Amino acid sequence: MLSVLMNQIQLTEFSIYLQQRPGELAGLLDAAYAAGVEIISISTTEHLDRGCVRLLGYPEEALRHVCESMVDAGVGPVVESPVVAVSVEDRPGIVRDLAVLMADNRVNVRYCYFVPASRVSEKTLCVFRFDEFERAIEIIEQTDWPTDTIDSISESDASPDAGESAA
Repeated sequence: MLSVLMNQIQLTEFSIYLQQRPGELAGLLDAAYAAGVEIISISTTEHLDRGCVRLLGYPEEALRHVCESMVDAGVGPVVESPVVAVSVEDRPGIVRDLAVLMADNRVNVRYCYFVPASRVSEKTLCVFRFDEFERAIEIIEQTDWPTDTIDSISESDASPDAGESAA
């Protein structure tokens, strides 16, 4: 579910662990495309000879179903995590400022990554996973942040048009 709070969006990130062999990532993305999922962000990393693919996409329920079907086919596991996407201005030090804000409030940042401007937001987003999700949101909301806001969209607005790629 997409919910907009001031200058942030709360999202569900899907992390799925794949084998390191040709076609694993392509199979996941092809399944998402076939299910009508628009992938707005993908991040990949390697851990212990497995690939970890982190996905943000719409409609979220369809992406959840794709990930669950991949587990049924023998890959995985899949981990759903709450993340916060913060609209950020394009300037040096912006991620540092957010990290310092959390550090000053003793909230751990597990990881972060950027999502380029898209139909979800005209601004670049910085996606964060925090140890204390609700507390981090409160801190961001209480901070005198730049006035850039994220335009609210419904999940139907974010669903892909016919012929568009899922990735």
